[in-house]
Amino acid sequence: MKIFIVGDDGPEHNSIHSVHRTYEGALKVWNDLRLGLLESAKSSLKRDGLSREMWQRMVNNLSSEDPKKIDNYPHETPYIQEYEVEE
Repeated sequence: MKIFIVGDDGPEHNSIHSVHRTYEGALKVWNDLRLGLLESAKSSLKRDGLSREMWQRMVNNLSSEDPKKIDNYPHETPYIQEYEVEE
């Protein structure tokens, strides 16, 4: 049986948010997580003039809708990991 883990990885953490039986369920939660991080980056971009390039890079990185292609390193990056487990 396969399971799918949704989490986010950052410079000092790796957080698991949920575990799913289907990829579709994991993808929905992953997208919600990605959109939250994207909104936060957009908000910071509007108010932080000194780090504008960094926030713009994060907005560009988090705009990807493909979990396999997204890369926001070294900042928080949402992910889906697939595992095979025994019942």
